[in-house]
Amino acid sequence: MDLRQLRYFLGIVEHGSISRAADALRVAQPALSLHLKRLEEDFGCQLVLRTARGVVPTESGRRLAQRAVSLVEAMDSLRDEVRAVESVPAGPATVGIPTSLGPVLTVPLALAVRRAHPHIRLRVVEGLSGHMLEWVLSGQVDLALVFGAKDMGGLETELVAREKLHLVGPVDDPLLRGRNAIPFAEVLALPLILPGRPHGVREEVEHAALLARGSVGVAMEIDALEQIKALVAEGCGYTVLSERVARYGAAADRLTGLPIADPQIDRTILLAHAAGRPMTVAARAAHGILRDILAGLTVDGGWR
Repeated sequence: MDLRQLRYFLGIVEHGSISRAADALRVAQPALSLHLKRLEEDFGCQLVLRTARGVVPTESGRRLAQRAVSLVEAMDSLRDEVRAVESVPAGPATVGIPTSLGPVLTVPLALAVRRAHPHIRLRVVEGLSGHMLEWVLSGQVDLALVFGAKDMGGLETELVAREKLHLVGPVDDPLLRGRNAIPFAEVLALPLILPGRPHGVREEVEHAALLARGSVGVAMEIDALEQIKALVAEGCGYTVLSERVARYGAAADRLTGLPIADPQIDRTILLAHAAGRPMTVAARAAHGILRDILAGLTVDGGWR
C-alpha cells in the first residue's frame, strides 16, 4: 500500500464509479482496477461493492476512506510545509462564509486572492452559519467565519467582531416607531420568522429565551436569509438580525429595526480553522488576506 493507492481509492469512493474516477484522476481504468485489487489484497478484505448504480464502499471501505483522508491531507500539508519557504502559494483553498457576511466579503476576498496569488484555486462556500462549524471540523473547508464563543472545541479562533441583535420589522410598523429599544420579553410574544437550528441567530435567541425562562414564538422557519427579510417586509412577522445584515439586500429599504434590550443579545464573529489540521500554504495565504479585509471593515470589534 502506498499514498497513490489511497488517493485512487478515495477517488473511486468520491465518484462512485471506477470509470468516472479514472477520467477524473487521468488513470487508465484497468490500472485503477488493478490498484484497487492490490489494496484489497493488502487489507485482506473487500473494500467496495459493485452495484447497478455504481461502486459503494463496504463498512471496511468506509473506515479506510475516513482515515485515508486524514493521511492524504497530512502528507499534502507536509509537502507544502517543506516547500513553503521557496514556493509561491498555489493549489486549492476553501473558505466558508456565512450567508449574512457574503455580500461584504465574498467578492473582495476572491478579487484580492486572485490579484495577490493567481495560482491559488479559491473556493468560497456560502451557507447558513450553523453549518460553518461542522464544515470546519469535518475538513470540508480550510477556514471559516463562525458565530459563537472563543472557546470552541477543536478550533483555533480569532475574534473578528461583536454585534448586537435587533428586532426587525416592516419599515412602517407602529410597534417599532418612536422607540429606542424593545424589551426581549416583548420580542418573545411576537410572531417570529427565524431559520431552523443550528443557525447562529436562532441559537442566540433560544439561549436568551432559556435564560429568561420564556419560549420563542416561531411563526415560520425559513433557512434562507433574503427570503426571511422579504417575508418580514411584507408584514408576515418579525425577525431577529444584526443591524449590519438588515441594511443589506433587496428588501433592506422596506425594513426597520430596534436594538433588543433587557437583556441585550450580543454575538461574536470568529475566524476559525481546525486545531489539529495544519493549513496548506494556499489556505494560510487566503487566511491572511481575509484577516486583512476584516480588519478594514471593523474598528474596535464593531463593524464600520
